[in-house]
Amino acid sequence: MSPTTTDPHTGWADEEQLLRAAWYYYVDQLTQDETAKRLSISRASAGRLLDRCRKSGIVTFTISAEHYDAFELARRLKEKYGLREALVPPDLDDDTLRQAAINRRLALSGAQYLNAHLKADDVVGVGWGETVRKIVAVANPDVLGRVSLVTLTGGVGGYVDTLRQVRRGREDAPAHTVLPTPIAASTPELAAALRAEPSVQDVLDTARRADVALVGIGAVATHSTLSQLGYASAEELDTYARAGAVGDILGVFFDADGQIVDVPLHGRRIGIDLEDLRRIPHVVSVAGGIDKVAAIRAALRGNLVDVLVTSENVARALLEGDDGA
Repeated sequence: MSPTTTDPHTGWADEEQLLRAAWYYYVDQLTQDETAKRLSISRASAGRLLDRCRKSGIVTFTISAEHYDAFELARRLKEKYGLREALVPPDLDDDTLRQAAINRRLALSGAQYLNAHLKADDVVGVGWGETVRKIVAVANPDVLGRVSLVTLTGGVGGYVDTLRQVRRGREDAPAHTVLPTPIAASTPELAAALRAEPSVQDVLDTARRADVALVGIGAVATHSTLSQLGYASAEELDTYARAGAVGDILGVFFDADGQIVDVPLHGRRIGIDLEDLRRIPHVVSVAGGIDKVAAIRAALRGNLVDVLVTSENVARALLEGDDGA
């Protein structure tokens, strides 16, 4: 049976029709009318096929990260904060107040950046959090399949899905290394004992030698990842804020200048510290949402990141000096 007369739910023949539509339109650059004629279907049906091609992943789009300078906000962010690169995807009107939508768009931009810049055999240190996980999910699997991942903190459960996504269907992918501890132990004494374990020290040493680090930036807020995971209560976060903390990276809290604020959680935390992070040659941070402006600005002032991927409204606030409070 010809693929042009196939019921739209019949397996391989349906997939062949999708592929034909995609090839005619995107590769041969025929118009939608011409594509429809080639397939002996209506123009509306051709449009639906092309829409399915995009939604199913048969067709994907890549905007080279090197061209993000075309956005004036990105160029100004680079200049103001001395960044290696800034990526500022344009906001959608209905995105600006929904964190999940913001994270999804930022993840796509972060993935594009990694696709363009990761090299074979790079060691990539990964933080935890929703946006980092989304980046790994949408990044090019062929690119990620050539690098080794190492976790920058404890918290095995938070990394399992991320690492599984990278190795799915790729038995030849390099081995990945997970710090076999919680993010924070129940007591400082237990944390010290775990850090002294040779297996933990080996992973931390690997993390410190990473070529690239991928991290998020958290606000001192009750909806932060640390709070949601139960590592910091609302009362504790309030205490940290009164002590001058405006944000955290990898569970390390810092003030408006990006300097560490001494809080009790740090004694129980297991992972690389901010000085270790500064020594990693290429630190990529993905963070958006207007409530994170103060935290992002502080991280930039403290030279904690080299590449920032953020939302358009946050970029404007960073340039205007408005913390969005």
